[in-house]
Amino acid sequence: MKKNWVVLFSQTGSEIVKLQKHIGRWPNKIFTNNSDIDSWHPRMQLLHKRGLASLSGKSRVTIVSNIQAKTCNFLHTIKRDSLITLHGWLRIIPENICEQYELVNGHPGLINTYPELKGKDPQVRAYDSNYGVIGSVVHKVTPVVDDGQILTHTAIYRGNKDTVEDVFKKLAFTSLKSWQKFFNSIK
Repeated sequence: MKKNWVVLFSQTGSEIVKLQKHIGRWPNKIFTNNSDIDSWHPRMQLLHKRGLASLSGKSRVTIVSNIQAKTCNFLHTIKRDSLITLHGWLRIIPENICEQYELVNGHPGLINTYPELKGKDPQVRAYDSNYGVIGSVVHKVTPVVDDGQILTHTAIYRGNKDTVEDVFKKLAFTSLKSWQKFFNSIK
C-alpha cells in the first residue's frame, strides 16, 4: 500500500500493533482521544515517547481532545487522498468528514449476517444471543453507525461452551483476519 495511512483509536491501540505485525507496516500517523497513555499498548506508548523525544518533537501518535474527536477537524491536517482506518474509535464521524475522506472501520460483529449487531458491544450481544457463527467485518464509514458497504468479513463457528471471554478473543482474531484481507485487497 503506497497511500498515506492514518489511524484513529480511542482504546489501547493493540489492534494496530497486531495488524502492523501482519502487514509489515506502521501507519504514517495515528490519532487518539485517549489521553491516558498508561492504558495504551506498550508499543503504542513507545511510538509516542520516541516521537516526543525526537529533535523535531513530532510524534507518530497524536492525542486529540474529546471536542476535537467529536468534530474530527484535526483530520484537515492530513492529505485528502489518505486512507483513514478506525480501530476502536468511539466517536461518530461527521457527515462532512465522511464525504471528504476515504474512511474504513472494523467492527467485531458479523453485521452482514446479523444487522442487529450494529453499534456498541456487539461481542456481548453475539454471546447473549448464542449465535453459532460469529465474526467481524471491515466496512466503509458513513455518518450512520456501522452502515457502510462491507468490504471484507471473516466468520467462524462459536463453540457451545465458549464463555464471553472466548467470544471476545475469537472476534479479535476475526477482526485481524478481516483487516488483513482488506489490506491485501488494496495492495
